[in-house]
Amino acid sequence: MKNPIKYTIAALTLGLALPGVRAQTTNTSPPPPAPSSEHEEHHKGPRAENLKHLTEKLSLTQDQQTKIKPIIEDEKKSLDALRDDTTVAKDAKRAKFTEIRKTRREQIRALLTPEQLKKYDGLKEERGPGGPGGTGAPDASKPPVE
Repeated sequence: MKNPIKYTIAALTLGLALPGVRAQTTNTSPPPPAPSSEHEEHHKGPRAENLKHLTEKLSLTQDQQTKIKPIIEDEKKSLDALRDDTTVAKDAKRAKFTEIRKTRREQIRALLTPEQLKKYDGLKEERGPGGPGGTGAPDASKPPVE
């Protein structure tokens, strides 16, 4: 008679323990939240050159915004395509990135007023060498700050 009782107790114990083990192994964490539109806007195009940032810093007119938006979008597409291209050597990619960004700056500069140009040129200095948070080399054309 003792054996059937032991087997019953063992079966009940396993029956009660298995759902707990199963619950521990099941991933019940919710999926990460979708990025907010502000987060997405912040990461569209080069960080300091997105349309929202330029509009705020340069007081762009609606007409200027309409003309600058496709410039920024085209640049993003070009940079993404270049980034994904595994056939281009690293040094060549770096040179092409620089060329794409230079073209974008020239196109945007052509649409700005003289006052906006001064502010636009100041944005690069505001970011510092190497871009936002970057540690690029100091600008050789400027004397060192003491």
